Amino acid sequence: MAGRHHVQFTQWVEHDYNATVHSTLGMKPIDRFGMDLSRIRFLSPSEDTDELFYAEATRSVKKDNTFSFQGRRYETPIDLRGKKITLRHERHRQGVVVVYENDRRIGKARLLDAVANGMARRTEQA
Repeated sequence: MAGRHHVQFTQWVEHDYNATVHSTLGMKPIDRFGMDLSRIRFLSPSEDTDELFYAEATRSVKKDNTFSFQGRRYETPIDLRGKKITLRHERHRQGVVVVYENDRRIGKARLLDAVANGMARRTEQA
């Protein structure tokens, strides 16, 4: 279903929006884009590009290196105990939760594995 909507959106942009003179611009949007082409910086291809459009939330990491988000417990990809983190996530569906600290991408959070997490804590305390 999503594929069909993507095709419809692309057709609308290419054949309607970009082909019609915009009242504020006084020209077609595609022509305006062409005028600015020398100043535009394109992103390099990356699997993380979609994350630029994700919603954000802030959390504090607990002493066991976990945090709660949307009613679920997650583990951070590295030791961030006691730190404030920013999460990036898709707004309308549960799925990937990406951890950032001080605007630096750390990696994807994992749903809590309580057994492994408890064993790691016992090993650290020994």
